[in-house]
Amino acid sequence: MSTPPRLQVGLRLEHLWVVLAVCLVGGFVSLVPTKPNDFWWHLKAGELVATSGIPSTNLFAWTLPAEHPYIYQSWLGEWLFYLLYQIGGLPMTIFGRNLLATLAFGLVAWEARLRSGSWRLAALVVVLAGAMTINNLNARTQNWSWLPFMGTLMILSGYAAGRLGPRWLLGLPLIMVFWVNAHGAFIMGILVAGAFVVGETLRRWLRQPRALSWALLQRLYLAVAGMVVATMVNPLGPGVFGYVASLLGDDASQGLINEWQPPSPQTPAGMFFVIGVLVLIAAFAFARRRPSISEVILVCGLGWQAFMGARYVVWFGMAAMPLVAQSLAAPRPILGSAPAPARAGNLANLILALALVGGWGTLQPWFKWRLPLPAEYQAIFVAMPGAPQIFSADTPVAAVEELRNVPCAGPIFNEMGYGSYMAWALYPQAQSFIDPRVELFPLEQWRDYVAITRGQEALAKLDQYGIACVLLDVHLQPALASALDESSIWERTYQDAQSEIWRRR
Repeated sequence: MSTPPRLQVGLRLEHLWVVLAVCLVGGFVSLVPTKPNDFWWHLKAGELVATSGIPSTNLFAWTLPAEHPYIYQSWLGEWLFYLLYQIGGLPMTIFGRNLLATLAFGLVAWEARLRSGSWRLAALVVVLAGAMTINNLNARTQNWSWLPFMGTLMILSGYAAGRLGPRWLLGLPLIMVFWVNAHGAFIMGILVAGAFVVGETLRRWLRQPRALSWALLQRLYLAVAGMVVATMVNPLGPGVFGYVASLLGDDASQGLINEWQPPSPQTPAGMFFVIGVLVLIAAFAFARRRPSISEVILVCGLGWQAFMGARYVVWFGMAAMPLVAQSLAAPRPILGSAPAPARAGNLANLILALALVGGWGTLQPWFKWRLPLPAEYQAIFVAMPGAPQIFSADTPVAAVEELRNVPCAGPIFNEMGYGSYMAWALYPQAQSFIDPRVELFPLEQWRDYVAITRGQEALAKLDQYGIACVLLDVHLQPALASALDESSIWERTYQDAQSEIWRRR
């Protein structure tokens, strides 16, 4: 009588490499402090969605009427952040960001493995994809786009390659129903789908090997049409496309915000983006497996977007790096040849993998502050009650608390990012001069804000707006601080290492 095979529990070394890579990227994301610019006003909007429905007006800034219209397009992402806040406070919201990033880059690794057959190549490219996006990891509603983007890409690429059947296409409209309400990056899903529609149609017309049949193409067309129909399932209906177009055409957003500018190779993220592009070109040039027309259209389109604006680099990295792995992979065996026998897993590798995942867990908000991290690292965070080592030092916690305890006698001028935290911590007691909702404010007001920040006719412009208090960042607005210090009608009533409050005498 033959002995039944024993159950072997373990991982191979190649599996351990990819676990290490994903945990490395996810751990880095977990270490990144959350800056105030976007997170806080989104969290306040989520609270309003939960308590009184989706808002539709300005609310947070006194420089525009309270009833001035404003579109909270990513209301679902805001509500989800607030839901996490209700469940576990501020640490839970940031854990949500960390988990979304780790899962998304885990999918990047999985897609690279499917394309290349190599876990080692998957580990390599996921680290490069993560390095490209180190300036795009702040906690904000865009985080809710990472998984829908990868889900859409993997379904379309799997269908085009014959790995997935037509029933998987049903997931595309379902993903879009969520995505169109969570963040404006839903348009990336339409663009990715369009790249596959054009590319796979050309492959069929050119009668390339393994091109989709016309019957399969028709199902792809229907699925993409279903995605477009699904975008209508939002409070704006078809107007959501007008919102995206207006945002892309907003002069203040395009001209003043760094993430809308081309990535600079002088920054770490820009340098890794350039490296990623060079690696992709080299991989395509010396590829053992040539990319398809759809894949070339996809990376060229996403690459062009990334060159135009740093905020798009994350999508290029997620889509292009699995193609690098595919291009570098050895050709698959010809039909009929016997596959190489799989090596047995090693229990020690499994234990190491669990240790890596546990290490990622210790970097989460509830535990990270207990670790003996360097004092220089701890110094980049603000002392936030109940949320240590989470939010960056430029979050004006103490200064805003001072304004809450000793209210300003009139309108407040504030640093832009501070306006986000003011929306969370001061509204409706007080409102801001300006905040990170860039498209809300007229370009002339942004020009005045920049001039005041630079100390250019600052006192006259503060008088013009009737400003009674100034809440400034001493590192970003030193010229304004100097102008106020030289004036006899302004008095500094609060000061810490990051912020100052000046009141009119």
